[in-house]
Amino acid sequence: MAELRSEEEQVEALKRWWNENGKSLLAGIAIAILGVVGWNYYQDAQQQEAETASAYYQRLLGNASASQMGAAERSAIKQDAQTLKGEYGDSAYAHYAALMLAKVAVVEGDLEAAEIQLRWVLTNAEESELAELANLRLAQVLQAQGHLDQALVLVQDKADAWQGRRLEAKGDILLAQGDQSAARSAYEKAKKVAAEQGANTALLSLKFDNLVE
Repeated sequence: MAELRSEEEQVEALKRWWNENGKSLLAGIAIAILGVVGWNYYQDAQQQEAETASAYYQRLLGNASASQMGAAERSAIKQDAQTLKGEYGDSAYAHYAALMLAKVAVVEGDLEAAEIQLRWVLTNAEESELAELANLRLAQVLQAQGHLDQALVLVQDKADAWQGRRLEAKGDILLAQGDQSAARSAYEKAKKVAAEQGANTALLSLKFDNLVE
């Protein structure tokens, strides 16, 4: 009888515990399940978004790689690039798309539009390599616009992987300003850095040799 009463007491204790805690336990389980389902849905949505953005970018690259980037290819590039910027603005695809829009703008002679795209990349891109590329191209666009002092500010010398290319651009800008001596020094240093980095120095050598002291 004692064992029976003990079992009955255990059952009653379990019932009381369930009445006190059962609903919150079920709620916790439900929240955990919903959390897992929600996370899986989020992950699936992110994957789908990345795949869609990649498809747009691959099509953009296909048009950009055409043997001749005619009006039809440029129109398609602009459409896909604007979609990437508008719908996937936080992605690297959007930032590279903006670089492509800048290139198309230069081809079409619209340097102001190219400048806008490059400044957008500099404002939004988190990847340092991408920002360096945009910075270099912006300097070249500003040079082409005749804004030589602004361009020169963007290509100040510092030791990194982009040093050689910045020095070459600096030489181009200084030459456009009529300072052949400073341009020659920039090309000479650019050639030295490029050689150390294992880059081709043929064009730099040509630019350097054309500036006779």
